[in-house]
Amino acid sequence: MKVKYSLLFDRKNEVSTKGVGLVQIQVYLNGSRRYFSTKFYLSQKEWDIKKNSPKDPYTAKLLRERIAEFEKFEVEYTALHLKFQLSDFDLFLNPKIQEAEPVPTKVSFTDFFKNQLEKETKLKQVTLTNQKNCLIKLTEFRKVIQFEDLNRALLQDFEIFLRNVKKLRVNTIEKYHRQVRKYINLAIRDELLPHNKNPYKDYKLVTEETDAIFLLPEETERVENLVFDETMKNYLELEKARDMFLFGCYTGLRFSDCYALKPEKFKETKQGLIMTFKSIKTGKLGSRPLYLLFDGKPQAIIRKYMPQEGNKRIFNKMNNSTVNRYLKVIAEMAKVNRGLYFKASRDTFGTTLYMLSGDDKLVQKQLQHSKRDQTDKYVHLVEQIQNEGLQKIFKPSQ
Repeated sequence: MKVKYSLLFDRKNEVSTKGVGLVQIQVYLNGSRRYFSTKFYLSQKEWDIKKNSPKDPYTAKLLRERIAEFEKFEVEYTALHLKFQLSDFDLFLNPKIQEAEPVPTKVSFTDFFKNQLEKETKLKQVTLTNQKNCLIKLTEFRKVIQFEDLNRALLQDFEIFLRNVKKLRVNTIEKYHRQVRKYINLAIRDELLPHNKNPYKDYKLVTEETDAIFLLPEETERVENLVFDETMKNYLELEKARDMFLFGCYTGLRFSDCYALKPEKFKETKQGLIMTFKSIKTGKLGSRPLYLLFDGKPQAIIRKYMPQEGNKRIFNKMNNSTVNRYLKVIAEMAKVNRGLYFKASRDTFGTTLYMLSGDDKLVQKQLQHSKRDQTDKYVHLVEQIQNEGLQKIFKPSQ
């Protein structure tokens, strides 16, 4: 009979007295049970009772991986000895030492972060890039961070550095905090840091609601009509960043999907170019008839940058930070006073498509939204624009 595995939270009812409870792995076989510590201590708010799992996805993933290690040992031991009992887990947890092990070299947290990042082979490219950027920011803040340096004061100083030196926004700072927290949890799993020394234990992460930035048709036209010449610094890069942004406005593709585009993603037909893609973020397949959208403007952009040979990226050397830096200049040139960043192109596509069609289901399908409320924001934005226009014409009755 196979061992049954499950997670058990706060078996000793420690939450009421200590504020946190231990998460254990419960194993059951032939009427017998054993409990093994995961070394994770969580509060009641951090535990999802219905799902019997931590609410934090990174912690939940680590616990699933730990159970998988128990299962692997069970399978291998059974195959070798043709029997298995719960006491055999003692060999898994306390393997016999054949020879003296060398004294391990002291590893810093930043080294651990770097080494662990190299092992993350299953991460999507956009996630991997974000976590690499996080490590870069962390080492810019402090070149070497020892495990004993990890405390609340260091997190506060890191946040001040991101806000005042790197000029990052609240939600971006929160994203970097989540990534640092992930690798601290991995270090706790590997027993490099005691669970009670986790600096994020009582550290509240802050986010803020942000208004979607999108271009009105007249603003899009001003961006389209910008002229870049040799008198301007980096004029070729500015033009390419502008065209990449406009391509996003015409197709609704996220930055990661635009950046990944290569000639193989485009098919020439009698009508014109058809683009096929697989979303890096969601894994969903999609296509766009470029010749049909917005009078063929996205098709013209692709033909402009299509490599003459090879399979190089269409928007080569245009990484996210570079494009967003150039978009600040472009916003000033086009007199878009709200500023610009690349995500505004996707929001522009959503609002423009709803303005033209009035079909929220079409917008939802084109943007590959799994939930309706993701699309509703574009409906509300268009309704807001229309109401503001009416208020300029009609005065409310007294």
